[in-house]
Amino acid sequence: MYLSLVFILLISFAGAMLESASLQNVKNYRRADMTRAVESIFAEYQKELWEVYGIFALEGSYETGSYSEELLKERLAYYGASGMNQEITRIQLLTDQGASAFYEQVTAYMENKYGLDKVKKLVGQTDTWKAGEEALQNYERDGAKTEQELQELLSQKEEFPEEENPLSHVAKLKSMPLVDLIMPKGRVMSKKSITLSEMVSHRKRNQGYGDFSDVAGSGSTISKLLFGEYVLEHFKMASDSLQSGNENYNSGDFVRGDSANEDFSNGNRGDMAGAGSLDYELEYILEGHASDRENLETVASKLLMVRFVPDYAYIQTDPEKKAEAEAAALTLCTVIGLPELAEGAAQGILLAWAYGEAIMDIRTLISGGKVPLVKNAEDWKLSLSGLMQLGSAGENVAADSGKDMESGLAYREYLRMLLFLKSQDEVGMRTLDMVEQNLKIRYGQTFFRADACISRVEFHSTCNLRREIMYDFPTYFGYN
Repeated sequence: MYLSLVFILLISFAGAMLESASLQNVKNYRRADMTRAVESIFAEYQKELWEVYGIFALEGSYETGSYSEELLKERLAYYGASGMNQEITRIQLLTDQGASAFYEQVTAYMENKYGLDKVKKLVGQTDTWKAGEEALQNYERDGAKTEQELQELLSQKEEFPEEENPLSHVAKLKSMPLVDLIMPKGRVMSKKSITLSEMVSHRKRNQGYGDFSDVAGSGSTISKLLFGEYVLEHFKMASDSLQSGNENYNSGDFVRGDSANEDFSNGNRGDMAGAGSLDYELEYILEGHASDRENLETVASKLLMVRFVPDYAYIQTDPEKKAEAEAAALTLCTVIGLPELAEGAAQGILLAWAYGEAIMDIRTLISGGKVPLVKNAEDWKLSLSGLMQLGSAGENVAADSGKDMESGLAYREYLRMLLFLKSQDEVGMRTLDMVEQNLKIRYGQTFFRADACISRVEFHSTCNLRREIMYDFPTYFGYN
């Protein structure tokens, strides 16, 4: 009797083990079916997005232009995950959280492509960039008094002679559009524009949901620098076309030997020839205006201040230029019988002179030349008599002044600084604006929408194993 009971228990135990193993085997099969199906659908990434921009994303509309999560579930069933109830517990699109998924992929792509050594040398410059921004803010605040004094002098310009008067001339320059002053001779300004309400950064977007902080990366100085290099590599800027005097781009514009970018290749820009939504893409990413002209104007105004501050600081230390300004001021004030204004007028002339030199700096940058951060007597290009010609119809001031300088920073390096100082959300979303527009216009992907591109997803699957034994499990996939 005892042995019979033991035998029954052993048989029951063995049967339970077999049933458990069988159930586990079925679970493994269902998990494998789901994993295979998920990997299969994410292997259908948007091809042009990867080939042109190095970004993986599943185009969630399947070329219909209408994003739907039901399409994902249908593809799961198609690839063998049928017979299960599927629920999406969390999903992330490229545009979510200020394009954070896009930002992470870009930095990973650049790190894999170049490594960190090539960008680490830029880390030391970031403190200088931040300090420069603070100095510029301080100057704008502390310089208000000097500017007010200059305006008071300019308000008396009806008493000053108009001829050979730098104060009056610079007042006219400041009333002119800056882009007209900085445009090199013989160059054509792009007239292209976009409708901002149609851009992914402005329109109502599809939204993902759920928290991916357990798998998401975190921002850092290195990642900002890597993203900046990506933008510089993949998008056009004003100097690319203006150097050749042609607003239409060709592959030759993008493969020039630019020592400013010797550590980074020009990537896919040569493959992006043809019409685009905007010609000055980098300027749009920085400023976000509707037209090329507006974006270049705003970037130029920032670069003007970036250059004006050190130019004004230098001219204050140059005894020859100070003496020339004082002599010109004394002559002007003597003519009107107010020699006591000479000291203030001299400072006004120095301000005007530095302003004119800064304009010349921007011309040099736009033309493909270099401008040092801090100048010396040899670097200074604009004479006081040349200032009086600046902006006039018969101007003969060299438009490419400074282009032969071996030292200094090129236009793209100044833009690198501005990109770093911008917020991650602004730069990320505007970059996606350009990605979306370029894929639609240049590559014929008219259905493409950045806010339909899936970067990460987690499914919760529920299935009936047998005899109403239910099994549920999660499956996660992410390109990042």
